[in-house]
Amino acid sequence: MYTIIRTLSKTATFIVAFFAVAYFYFTYKGFVIDETGNIVLKQQTAAAMERHGLVNVLPDNLHLNVSEKFAEGSLGAPLTLYEFSSLGCPHCADFHLDVIPEVKREYVDNGLLRIVFVNFPLDKKSMEAAMLLQCASTDNYHDFLSRLFDRQRFWLLSSDTEPLYGYAAEFGISYNEAESCLHNDAMAQMIISDRQQGLKQLGMTGTPALLFSGRDGNEIIYSATSFKTLKKYLDERLTRLGVKKAQ
Repeated sequence: MYTIIRTLSKTATFIVAFFAVAYFYFTYKGFVIDETGNIVLKQQTAAAMERHGLVNVLPDNLHLNVSEKFAEGSLGAPLTLYEFSSLGCPHCADFHLDVIPEVKREYVDNGLLRIVFVNFPLDKKSMEAAMLLQCASTDNYHDFLSRLFDRQRFWLLSSDTEPLYGYAAEFGISYNEAESCLHNDAMAQMIISDRQQGLKQLGMTGTPALLFSGRDGNEIIYSATSFKTLKKYLDERLTRLGVKKAQ
């Protein structure tokens, strides 16, 4: 009996210690627990509270010089979505895994929308993940992107890059290639440049931010949104453009 009690005591102590370490880690990184129980950046939380769901009209002459190498959808689509996200952002992960697939089925696959994922890293780990993602092939890029979001809590909590290397290997990026990728200054500068455009031209203070660009102008929705809300926005925007959806 004494042995069992001692074992249970050790287990309980370990669990408490684990959560304490996790709490201090996230606090140190600038994370907080929001009202839904998700772990988010303090800056992101403030931005979401102030600007959640807000559609901001941007200048018509806005010109983003972001990489569209891995864009999905027709070049002739009436709207383009620039999805500014951090790979270490929980809300970004939920949005990309839960909402984007429905958006693709209803709008991208029907030639109504083109999607460009834009890395907006918020910390060192997110930057490393973004750089490895850019090393993926065209065939593997989007699957690797989804895997990084799906396994976010594992590589984000890790003290080293080994988990990221493991996920990269699943999508054809060898250890040596990953090492080279993480030391590619030109790639790092490209990602930082994309991030700076979000900060300076779009006034972004948190992620995700969804920029919709079409011949009728540019509009941005700050923070994640549900598919129902996004569908309402897209249908109204397409109507303004005179585009009819297939029934």
